[in-house]
Parts: sequence; structure tokens; C-alpha cells
Amino acid sequence: MTKANKDWDINGEKFYEQLKQGKEMENLYKKFMGNDNIEVKSERHIWEKSKNHFVEYLYRPVNQLKYEPSGISATKAEWWALFLIDDNDKPIMCYTIPVAALREIGRKYVNTDRDVDGGDGNRSKGVLVPIEEIALYPFNR
Repeated sequence: MTKANKDWDINGEKFYEQLKQGKEMENLYKKFMGNDNIEVKSERHIWEKSKNHFVEYLYRPVNQLKYEPSGISATKAEWWALFLIDDNDKPIMCYTIPVAALREIGRKYVNTDRDVDGGDGNRSKGVLVPIEEIALYPFNR
């Protein structure tokens, strides 16, 4: 580039503000990668047919009658990372969404036909959230 770009003032305020924002994003990404304050889940190849993510909210331990809060109801994390795994056991995509946003999305499916039993021995209760809804969250909020 031979001409100076007036929107990228190397000695001025814009440069330092953009540098600060870039560093903040780098630190946030490093925090994600360090699994700090993030709940990591994966959907194995079945998601390719179902197009859903099973978001657990209750769990019943073996030999117990009562359900306990779990998954989205119990997490202390701020972020939820969903890895989509193909039938060759390879991760092909990861969506990251604020836990509060996923809770809001999931609530509308409680007590509907998307509120199902699942997990190990069908001891979990959860909602089937369309993965597309998670993917499009930034555009639909």
C-alpha cells in the first residue's frame, strides 16, 4: 500500500483503540482455548440427521428417583461451546454461545415435543435445540 489510510492513523487514537480491542479479543480467545469459564459439549455424527443439540437440564443418578439440576441448569460457566463431530470422529465445527443465551433459547422448548429423555440410560432430561438456532444466534438476538 503506497498511500496512507486516513482511517488507520498509526500515530493516533484509532490505532491504539484498535490495538486495545485486538488484544482484548486475543485474551478472550486464549481464555476459551484454556477452557476457562466455558462448558464444552460435543454432538456426534447423529446431529447430521437430527440437526439438533441435546441440551441437558436434569439428571437422575443410578438407583435414584429424584432428578437433580445438571447441564445448562447447573453450569457455572459463562460460555457454551458445541463441537460438531462427523462420523469419522473428526470435529468439523465449533459454535460458542453465551450460556444465558442458550438458556433463553432452550426455555421455549421445555414442555414441548422437543423436551425429551436422553443421555446414559435415558436418565437425563433435555431439550432438542436446533443447531441452526445456535449458529444464527448472533443474527437473531
